[in-house]
Amino acid sequence: MFERIKILVIGAGIAGPAICYWLKRFGFSPVLIEKSATIRKGGQALDIRGIATHIARETGIYDRICDMRTRIECGRFVDIAGNVLHEEQGEKFGLRQDDEVEILRGDLVEILMKTIADVPCRFNQFIVNVQQNDKSVTVNFNDGEIENYDIVIAADGIHSATRSMIFDKNEYQLINLGSYLSTFTIPNYLKLNHMDLECEANHKLVSVNSDHDPKMARAGFMFRSQHVLKDIRDENEQKQFLRDTFRDFGWEVPNILNLMPASEDFYFDAITQVKMNSWTKGRITLLGDAGYCPSPLSGQGNNLALVGAYILAGELKAADGNHIQAFARYNELLHSFVDANQKFGVWVSESFLVKDEVSKAIAEERSHKILAMIKAVSNGIDLPRYE
Repeated sequence: MFERIKILVIGAGIAGPAICYWLKRFGFSPVLIEKSATIRKGGQALDIRGIATHIARETGIYDRICDMRTRIECGRFVDIAGNVLHEEQGEKFGLRQDDEVEILRGDLVEILMKTIADVPCRFNQFIVNVQQNDKSVTVNFNDGEIENYDIVIAADGIHSATRSMIFDKNEYQLINLGSYLSTFTIPNYLKLNHMDLECEANHKLVSVNSDHDPKMARAGFMFRSQHVLKDIRDENEQKQFLRDTFRDFGWEVPNILNLMPASEDFYFDAITQVKMNSWTKGRITLLGDAGYCPSPLSGQGNNLALVGAYILAGELKAADGNHIQAFARYNELLHSFVDANQKFGVWVSESFLVKDEVSKAIAEERSHKILAMIKAVSNGIDLPRYE
């Protein structure tokens, strides 16, 4: 029915493949582009919670997510000398209950990509210029190709190039919450078996865990800092900043940092929120972190992406492809859900990375609060039915 409506989707993360799935299911013919040569493997562990679990079932991927879920059985908190402060078992440590599951970001993207095998996906491609009028959007690509589209959906993450091309600087805010996050894989030299070790002190947190592959472990660093990197995307600067920040931290940090250069999936970013009054402009709209990142620490970015993709595609279907009507509804339906999740993201950022070592009482109180709040925010929207 809507095959003649040309839709370009930018970004093969979580939001991009998700919106392609729903667009295709509702009768549209999207095209997906990704600037990288391949999808990024590994990454953070993400939770599928609340309303997002329903969408995962509707997408037909919930069982596959469960098959590939993380299976950390024990969380152990240690001090900087390596002494065990306390530990938590199973779901209590992971804060996942009932239908909620945790999965690595790269695994979730892989699952989503398999649902859109019939959607054209062009890797190593990105836009260098875009212009729009009442009738279409003209897109210039890095390879010199020029094409016209009826709608462009930018799902290209926190550092969205599309957002800076389309929206004026006074139309969006990138709010740095004063912290940084880094993850990468290393050999499992600590011989961890479905276990996560965490050491938190002096506004810094280091974690190491091993799950599916007993030969490998995933290291994670979070820390508070007001320092602003000259180039947030410069990996050399990121790694040096990490070394400087954790130089005197103790515990296993020297060993972990010595293994960092050999890792092939290094990730680093500032804990940032993206705030906007409107995610749409003309025939172009933002989706997921590009428009409303709630903070990587909240664990809600992927859930917002799944919900946003479903609603955006559904409203385009309900409006018979009329982007003006659909975009207005997309903004209207999603804003309160985004606002609640962003407030939660701020609270989580303030609750972690404490000054002193984390006692059992502090850890348990924080866990109970997070569980109560996240249940509310992850279910804080009534999904329309589009079929």
